[in-house]
Amino acid sequence: MKKAYTIILVAATAALGVFAFAGMPVIDAANLANHQVSHIATIAKWVENIAQLKAQIEQLKTQVGIQSDLRAWAGDPAKAAKALALDLLNEGDLTREYGRARDAIARAAGSLGILHDDDSGVFRKTSQPDLDGNAVVHDPTLYRRYTVLNQRQQNTREVIDAMYARRHELSRETALTLASLRAASTDAEVRKLQAKLTVLNSQLAETENTRRREVDEVVLQQIANESRHEMEQVAAAELRARDDYISSRRVTAFMRTVNPSRK
Repeated sequence: MKKAYTIILVAATAALGVFAFAGMPVIDAANLANHQVSHIATIAKWVENIAQLKAQIEQLKTQVGIQSDLRAWAGDPAKAAKALALDLLNEGDLTREYGRARDAIARAAGSLGILHDDDSGVFRKTSQPDLDGNAVVHDPTLYRRYTVLNQRQQNTREVIDAMYARRHELSRETALTLASLRAASTDAEVRKLQAKLTVLNSQLAETENTRRREVDEVVLQQIANESRHEMEQVAAAELRARDDYISSRRVTAFMRTVNPSRK
């Protein structure tokens, strides 16, 4: 009896132990270890990526700093372009025009005014009275070309005088710029002053070209006048020959009416 009771007690105890273990969670140590290792590896990759990003940011900062230093030393091209708005050579000076255009000169030509112009006493006045002391009525179209030529000459004188004054200003500004160039302490200042010298030299060349163009205009007008005069002489000769032929025919016809026997 006692033996049977002992067997039953052991069986009950075993059953209770089974139920007790069945209610407790089971921990997979191997899976937990693998998960922790994977998480640690991910964190390590994050740390590595962050380190690379920091290195790239430092490199960009270094490049920006170098470019800023170079720009401060060599000069910013945008600012250098603005610096070409010079005190002496502003936009109006760079596009300045001298004298009057051909159309303006032709419109202002007074034709017969040339007959009274003696060029400050250099020439004798060509407008003279006739034998009776009366003023001669001239044809304006015959003298218009000479008036245009005379006004072109006056315009050229004004332009040349302005060119000499302009060259004096440019030469003075060039001398000051060269002095500043010798005293320049940075490459940026040197580049800006060199750009200014380039503009000044181009303006000096342009003043000389303007003077030559004005002189060429006078020469071309003189050539045009001479050519036109020669052409008018040829046309007048042809007209005289035609008139002589018509006059001869008319005289012949009249003589036949006076002497019927020659019909």
